[in-house]
Amino acid sequence: MSPPQPEGRGKRLTGSVSSQGRASGRGQVNQAGGDQRIDQHTEHHHHYAADQARVFRHPMIQVMILVGVVMVAVVVVVVVKFAGAPAAGGTESRRSALPGDSARSDGTASPTAAAPPASASKAVESPSPRADTPLWSGRMRLTYIDLDSNPPSVLSSNTGASFWINYAQTGEVREDEMYGLGGGLFTTTPTVARWDTPAKPTRQQCAELITTQGSETLPVTAGKRYCVKSRQGRIAVVTAGAFDQDGGNYTGTITVWDSAR
Repeated sequence: MSPPQPEGRGKRLTGSVSSQGRASGRGQVNQAGGDQRIDQHTEHHHHYAADQARVFRHPMIQVMILVGVVMVAVVVVVVVKFAGAPAAGGTESRRSALPGDSARSDGTASPTAAAPPASASKAVESPSPRADTPLWSGRMRLTYIDLDSNPPSVLSSNTGASFWINYAQTGEVREDEMYGLGGGLFTTTPTVARWDTPAKPTRQQCAELITTQGSETLPVTAGKRYCVKSRQGRIAVVTAGAFDQDGGNYTGTITVWDSAR
């Protein structure tokens, strides 16, 4: 009668055991003197996948991944933007020649084609010689004067007058005053100004004086000049002559320019 064999002796390794050893990568088969010993550690095979899944589910790891994705997207946008930008000097080289430009052989506009000088602009803005040509110049009695008629006319009252003189006297002292449009309290915008420079003013000088130093009323003195603006925008310079005792008024010289166009 044969003695009982120890467990594992005389047995063939089944395909399942060897395949498990190969599949897990952890099994070992040792052969010595016909003995076969199988060490299997397949229980550790699935732990790595579970640990990796837990790592990726960690909030901090997910935030880092998201930040990395955003940074990559920003880099891509910057690269695309700079790749599409024109090279330095490209805009100038591709500029089409404007009308009046003289083209060079390389297709760019000639540097001689430039904006008109500042002096040309000033010449356009300055009054034309025609604007300084008077419409009328002559002598008149300075009472109620309409400068918008051609020639200027003397009215019977201050209604419709461009300017008028209020004659008054206290003892031997004359207190005559010049009024602008509307007269007295009804004047809304000053339209008379006194010209104190010895030289006779131009139309532009009178207009600027009225704008900057205009007044509603001015005392009238023989020999003084006054700039006046009419209702229709005409400009006049009035020179008061000597006071006529018989007529009770001044006889003056008036020069009228048309309104600015």
